[in-house]
This record gives sequence, structure tokens and C-alpha cells, in this order.
Amino acid sequence: MQDKVLVDATNAFGGPGAPADLGGRGSSDLVAEWYPAAQVVKSLNTMHFETLAVAGTAPGERLAHFTAGDDVKSKEIVAGIITDLGFAPVDTGPLHSGGILQQPGGPLFNRPLTEAQALAWISH
Repeated sequence: MQDKVLVDATNAFGGPGAPADLGGRGSSDLVAEWYPAAQVVKSLNTMHFETLAVAGTAPGERLAHFTAGDDVKSKEIVAGIITDLGFAPVDTGPLHSGGILQQPGGPLFNRPLTEAQALAWISH
């Protein structure tokens, strides 16, 4: 996977609906260890599948999809995919801290926010 972008859309659950205890690590930290040659971007994991299926083409303000990663170019590539899907890309920062915001138990998980709401939340 040399020089590849890997979109980590996974979520770590420890039981029915309960976030897995990863000892303070982000699930994307683990994915990055498994694929050390790839640029990992955490994204496309926070939205419920039923919302994801229709929200990208729904009228009105676009909903946000988040990106977290350590490589700016890789996040730009994923942001382009998010835009093509009809959503607004919002950067949550580096892979570890930004990824934790997105994973189950994090403040952005399964919380549909418009682009404006997401940007306001990120800037607080």
C-alpha cells in the first residue's frame, strides 16, 4: 500500500452499541499500525447508514462528513470524495485526536450536523 490513501470508515464496538475500550487509543491508530505504508484518513464513519443513503442528495444545507489524518494531501483527496457524494468535508485535525472525536463514544459520532454547525463546533 505504498503511497496509498486508506479511508478508515470503521467503528470499534465492544458489544451491542457500546464503544470498545481501546485504552485511550483511537481505532484509526490501530488501522495505521496495520497498514504502515498507507496514509490513513478517518472518515465516513459517523453517520447512520439510513441518513447516509439519502442526505447527500437531499435539498437544503449539506451535512458534514469529517476527516482526520496526518497528511494534508490525503485529507484533501478524501474531502473531494465527500464533496462528490454531496456532503461537506470538515477537518477534525490529526489522526489520533481528530479520529477520537469521530469514533463511537466521541462527540461527533452519529450526530448529523450541517456544515455550519460542524464548523462552529470545531472552532469552539
